Amino acid sequence: MRKIPIGLLAAGTGMSLAVSLLMLFAASMVKSVFIKGLCLFVASLMTWIPLREEKGYLFALIEYVLTSGLALLIARSSIATYLYILLFGHYAVVRYFVRTHITDRIITILVRFLVLNALLAGGIALADRVFGISMQSLLPNMSVFRIIAVLEAMLAAFMLLFKIFSMLFDSALRNILMPRR
Repeated sequence: MRKIPIGLLAAGTGMSLAVSLLMLFAASMVKSVFIKGLCLFVASLMTWIPLREEKGYLFALIEYVLTSGLALLIARSSIATYLYILLFGHYAVVRYFVRTHITDRIITILVRFLVLNALLAGGIALADRVFGISMQSLLPNMSVFRIIAVLEAMLAAFMLLFKIFSMLFDSALRNILMPRR
């Protein structure tokens, strides 16, 4: 990590916050599930921008908390907002923390899957208890095991796409968006 001025880091955090909010607002407005998912993915990817810099944990957590709070004010009724808050918004922080503290690649992937599955189970329980949304009622023609397989495939695809796009950001866009001294 190379040192960048604190003002530039704050500006990068503000930029990622603004893009995340815009994507969550867009996800609340569109009807297409694919576009909602794409907007949610871009919103979750924005936390990676401040995270890769010195003092990045603090700014990434600030970005996540502010995005979550403002998204609740702007798009409270959107399921994408709750998915961001409960599951996808802090994935970048979890990914970076696990990657920097565990050296074995296989264990790192398994820990990330475990964390995502725990958060997904908590989100499903919250949806069932608080919002009255049952996974069986959303997908009545699918068995529970098939729903779990689909959710696991979606989490694996999310993790793979996140890795690809974060590497793209690190290699191509990072120095353009946040120039070093």
